[in-house]
Amino acid sequence: MKRVWFAFALLLAVILGSAFGIHHTRKITDQMTEIVEEAKDAQQTGREKDALQLIQKASKTWQDAHPVLCAYMEHNTLGEINQLLCGMPELCRYGAKDQFLSDCDKVLAQIRDMAEAEIPDMKNIF
Repeated sequence: MKRVWFAFALLLAVILGSAFGIHHTRKITDQMTEIVEEAKDAQQTGREKDALQLIQKASKTWQDAHPVLCAYMEHNTLGEINQLLCGMPELCRYGAKDQFLSDCDKVLAQIRDMAEAEIPDMKNIF
């Protein structure tokens, strides 16, 4: 009987861990998407200082979330997003508008893929 209770407790821990991962991923991806889209819009409308501040905010948000995301996500995707975000403030500072906008699109695509990968559906399970 103790084994059944232990198995039940283990199953409950896995379910709660998965639910936390999904919730945390959605929260971070929503925040990051909003900030990066605002930075992209600011750059497109000629507000370079605002774009720089927003992309720095996105980098800070990402750095704060990164340790927790590393616990349950694939590191390749996280590393790619991290690399893109590290170079974006310099692109903004030195007027590489086209490259900045391109990197915004890349970050948004990576974030979207990251969020989709965490949803437990048939495509992701099999």
